[in-house]
Amino acid sequence: MVNIFDYIDYRQYLRDAYAERREENSKFSYRYIAGKVGFASPGFFANVLSGKKDISLKLVLKFGELFSLRRKEKEYFEALVLFTKATGTSEKKEYLDRLLALRGSRVKKVEAHQWEYFEKWHHTVVRELIALRPFRGDFRALAAMVNPPITAQEARKSIELLKRLGLIRKGMDGVYQRTDATITAGDEISRALISAYQIQAMELAIYAIDHLPKGTRNFSTLTLSISAPIYDAMLEELRAFRRRLLEMAEKTEIVDRVYQMNFHVFPVTALPAPAVPGLRPGLRTLAPRGKRA
Repeated sequence: MVNIFDYIDYRQYLRDAYAERREENSKFSYRYIAGKVGFASPGFFANVLSGKKDISLKLVLKFGELFSLRRKEKEYFEALVLFTKATGTSEKKEYLDRLLALRGSRVKKVEAHQWEYFEKWHHTVVRELIALRPFRGDFRALAAMVNPPITAQEARKSIELLKRLGLIRKGMDGVYQRTDATITAGDEISRALISAYQIQAMELAIYAIDHLPKGTRNFSTLTLSISAPIYDAMLEELRAFRRRLLEMAEKTEIVDRVYQMNFHVFPVTALPAPAVPGLRPGLRTLAPRGKRA
């Protein structure tokens, strides 16, 4: 069953909770929800799921009743909505702390710098750019090196944050350098922090498909029919591959570019599919060669 405490995005919770109810009862439709919650149009719920519309705190209570949420679950759902609506770093951190407290995490507080670092994708890019060319404070030039573009003000804020975290330092000659310091999120909070960052990373991939020449990017897709043990084995191969890539990057003496590399593995069947006679395990579907880039 859908557990609301597993979510950090209220829209994703609504999608999954709706799908679950819809599977149990075909009458549980957008029109049914509109009647129960009080939408003027059944299409409003679709707009909420797509991010075109938001829900008010009054509707939070109605949704809580619709999905039979208990008191603590309703509080968590309300915090999810407020977390999504929050704009400033301190406000987002406040609601994230509330979510973690309601979830029962052993970590009740999130360090402000952790949220700030993972909130914006370009902080990691700016840190890597410091290793490419000498940076002495020209924020406009630094911002112009980032793709998709950021503003000079955003570049300045990144530098200030990275300095505060000890991830970069200013040398005696005025040139900024990276340090060996790292920043991590503990297991209990990584789901909230890293999920937000990974969503941005996937949005960057969409941008790359639409805006970057094929010769500067590489995308490929596999659809595989496998077993649970093979899936586990593949994950181990993927972890080993990531380690090798990191080692290759660390051994690079002269760098001239920054790349974002994403790995996505997820199920596209709701339940384990029954065996199909004649279908060989591991049979895969490849994207047409002409579509790869």
